[in-house]
Amino acid sequence: MAKIIFSLKYVQEDEASDIRSLLMENEIEFYETTAGRWQISLAAIWVRHNEDYEKARALIEADQKVRREAYQANIPDIGVLPSLWRQCRHNPVEFLFTLVAIVFVLGLTLYPFWAV
Repeated sequence: MAKIIFSLKYVQEDEASDIRSLLMENEIEFYETTAGRWQISLAAIWVRHNEDYEKARALIEADQKVRREAYQANIPDIGVLPSLWRQCRHNPVEFLFTLVAIVFVLGLTLYPFWAV
């Protein structure tokens, strides 16, 4: 019986292509399903035989580990996230606009309870 091995939802084409070629190189039979016209079905790669599942899973996990390490090596270290005070000092107009918007939405939400 076929088992799902890799979901293709939100996966870039180069990554999906690498997974396909990885499975072909290791002679694992698979097939692919699409999300369909209305995007309500499951887009995925499935292995045909249960005995191939563990081997395919190990290959994909190894590939994902390499991808994750390469991705993390290219991400700059951001450091500490800015505090509310730092954000206010850096961009006071945006902070003021956000504060006014919060008070406005809160006022609209609570108005029916005060206007009895």
